[in-house]
Amino acid sequence: MNIEKYKVFLTAARKGSFIQAARELGYTPSAVTQMMNSLENECGFSLLQRSNKGVVLTKEGHAILPYARQLVEVEERLEEQCENIKGIHLGRLRIAGFTSTACAIILPVVERFQERYPNIDVDILEENSPKTLAEWVRSGVADITITTKQPDYENEWIILNVNPYVAVLSKQNPLSRNECITAEEMQQSRVLMFRSRHGLESNVAEYMKKYNLQPLSTFTSNCNYVMLKKLEQTPCVSLLPVYMWDFYAPMHPGLTARPISPSLTCDIILTVASFSECSVPARAFIECTKEFIKDSLT
Repeated sequence: MNIEKYKVFLTAARKGSFIQAARELGYTPSAVTQMMNSLENECGFSLLQRSNKGVVLTKEGHAILPYARQLVEVEERLEEQCENIKGIHLGRLRIAGFTSTACAIILPVVERFQERYPNIDVDILEENSPKTLAEWVRSGVADITITTKQPDYENEWIILNVNPYVAVLSKQNPLSRNECITAEEMQQSRVLMFRSRHGLESNVAEYMKKYNLQPLSTFTSNCNYVMLKKLEQTPCVSLLPVYMWDFYAPMHPGLTARPISPSLTCDIILTVASFSECSVPARAFIECTKEFIKDSLT
C-alpha cells in the first residue's frame, strides 16, 4: 500500500484540483494524475470525478475519505514517534481559523513555534464559517482551530481569552466623540453585520436582538475588510472583538473604536478532536499558543 497516493487523494479532494494538489505536494500535475489513476485501479472504482472545472468526490470517494485520513494520520504519527525516539522533531500540522484570527493570532504563534521546531511543517487554512471550522476538526482536515466559541459547540476546546467587543465607526460619525457608546445610542444608527455562509455572527445577533439594534438590511459581508471599507463610507457602526480591531485598525485610518455599554465579549477558543489523542507537534503548538495569548492578549 502506497500511503503517498492517499495523501494525493486527500489533497486533491480538499483543493478540488489536481494542479493545486500538485503545487502543494511538490509533484507535477501528470504525476498526481498517474497516482490517482493507480489508486482508483487498486480500489476498483472512481474516487474523483474529473471535469474542466476541477475534481469533486464521487459517492465512493466520500465513503472512503475518512478512512484515508485515518491511514495518513497514523503514518504521520508513526513517523513523529520514530523521530521523537531519535530526538528529532518532525511532522506536519494543519491549523485553521478565520482570516483575521489567522493573521492576528495563528501566524505569530506559527513564527514562535517554528523557531523551536523548524522541521515541523505547518499549513494555515482560512475559513470564515465557525460551522465549517468545527467540521474540519471533526473530519481531520485540520488538527487545530483557533476560533470563537459558538452555541452547542461539540469539539473539545479550551478558552484562550475572553475578548471584549468594541463599536467601530467612522471618525466622522458624531458618536465617535463619545468615550463609550451605549446600546441606546446605537439604536439611532444602523449596524453593519458580518455574515458567513452559515448565517450571522451569533454573539452580535443576540446582542442586537436584546437591545433592539437595527441592522443595515441592504448590506452584509463575509469579509471583515470589505465590511470595514463600507463602514468608512456610511454613518453605521459595527461590533468587532478587540483583537480583530487591533489587527485591522492600521489599514483603516478613517475609522475609530469605542467601548460599548452594556458590554459584550466572545470566548477565543482552541479546538481539537481529542486532547488525549493530540500528536506531539500539536501539543507543542498548543503550548506555544497559550504562551502567545498570555504575552499578547492578557
